[in-house]
Amino acid sequence: MANYEKFVRGDYGLFAHCERKKDEYGNYITFGNERIDPTRTHLNYNLCPDNREQREILEARLSDPNVKCMNRPDVVVFGSWCVTLPTHAPDLDENGAIIYEEKEVHHRDGSVTTENVPRMHEIFFDEEQKKEFFRLSYEFLKDRYGEENVISAYVHKDETTDHMHFLFIPIIDDKKWNEKHPAKSPRKKVCAKELMNKTEMSMFQRVFQEYLDEHSEKDLYPVLNGTTIGGARTIAELKAEEALEQAIEATHQANSTRKQAEEDIAKAEAEAFKVQKETGDFISLLYKREAEAEQEVLKEFNEWAEAEEIKERPAVQEIKKSLADLGATEDHVKPLSDFAGALEKPVMDKNGRTYVEVPAPKVLLPLLKKVVQKMLGAFEWARGAQEHVRQHVEHARTSIREKLPQKKREADQQNEARWAAERQQGQVRKHGRNDQSL
Repeated sequence: MANYEKFVRGDYGLFAHCERKKDEYGNYITFGNERIDPTRTHLNYNLCPDNREQREILEARLSDPNVKCMNRPDVVVFGSWCVTLPTHAPDLDENGAIIYEEKEVHHRDGSVTTENVPRMHEIFFDEEQKKEFFRLSYEFLKDRYGEENVISAYVHKDETTDHMHFLFIPIIDDKKWNEKHPAKSPRKKVCAKELMNKTEMSMFQRVFQEYLDEHSEKDLYPVLNGTTIGGARTIAELKAEEALEQAIEATHQANSTRKQAEEDIAKAEAEAFKVQKETGDFISLLYKREAEAEQEVLKEFNEWAEAEEIKERPAVQEIKKSLADLGATEDHVKPLSDFAGALEKPVMDKNGRTYVEVPAPKVLLPLLKKVVQKMLGAFEWARGAQEHVRQHVEHARTSIREKLPQKKREADQQNEARWAAERQQGQVRKHGRNDQSL
C-alpha cells in the first residue's frame, strides 16, 4: 500500500523524522503517532545516493534557474509517498481465483456500503525479499518522478511495519511557457496540482502493482490487496488501531520493567554471594533458600505480567468491535474531517499564538476529551505497573537482608550446643586448622 501527502515551504518536520533526528529532550522526532523502537533504528537506510541534507537538496533544485516556482506560502514544493511492505494477501481458490466475502466498506464521504471484497490472510517475507521490495519501489518512483527531483528515500525498520518515505519535488514541463518561447531552452515548473492529479492518484496503485509483477515474481508483493477499497479508513478503524498500538506500547513498557527487575535481582544475588564467602558453609544453605525466594518473586512477576497482557487483549478487541465508550457515531465523521483540515492550516495571530478552528464544538469536544482520557489512562497503567514491580523487588531485597543475622545466630547456637555435648562426652579437642565449625 502507498499513501501520498503534500507539503509547503517550512514543512520540514518530515525531514527530521526520516533522518531520525532528536528533539531537545533527546526523543526521536515522530511524524503522526509512530512508535519507534530505538534498538532497531540502526537498521534504517536511505536508498537515495545523494548524501546532502534533505533541505539542501530541495533548495538547490528550487533555485535552479531553469525551474519556475511560484513564491507563495501555499505552493506545494515537495510530496511524499509512504510505501508500506504488504502484510496481507487475498485468499485464492484451487483455480487461482480470488475468494471474496461480503464486508462493510466505509467511504470517504461517510457512507457505508456492503460490498464483495477479497478475503485476506497474513504474509511474511525474509530480509532479502524486503530489501528487494523497497529497491523496486524506489526504482519505480524514481523513474516516474525523475531522479533529479528525488530528495530522499528512507526505509524505516524500527516502527510497527517496514515502510519507505519517498520524498520528491513535483516538477513538470512548463508547456505554456515553452510554446510561447520556442527559441529559448525549455523550462520546467513546480506544480503538484498538475502532476498529482486525479488520474495519477487513481491509477498509481495499479501501475505500481504491474511494475512489481513485471520485475519480480508475479503476486509476490500484493500492494493491490483490497485494503484500499472505499478510500481512506474510517475514524472508528483508526481509533481502534490507535488503541491497539497503545496496548502494545503498554506491553513493551511492562517488558522493560521486568528487565529492570531482573537486573535488581541479579544485584541482590551478588550481595548474598559476598555474605556467603564471609560466613562459611552455613550461608550456602541460606543462599540457596534466598535464591529460591528470589525465583519465586520473579515467577510471581512473570505471571503478573502475562496476566496483565492477557487482560489487555479483550479490551482491545472490545474497542475494535465497538466505539460506544467514546460515543463516536457517523455524525462525527464530517466534523472530524473538517477538524483534520483545520489542523493543516492553523492560524497565528500577531502575538505568535496559534489557533485551530474546532468545527461543531458541541459535538466534537466531548469525543476528543474521551479520546485523550483513554490515552492518559494507558500511560497511567504503565506507571502503575512499574511501581508495582519496584515494590516487589524492594520487598525481596529487604527480606533477604533481614534473614541473614537471624540465620547466623541460629548457626552459632547450634555450634555451641554441639561443643557442649562433646565436652560432656569427653571428646573435647583443640580447635585446629581442620576444624570446620564457625
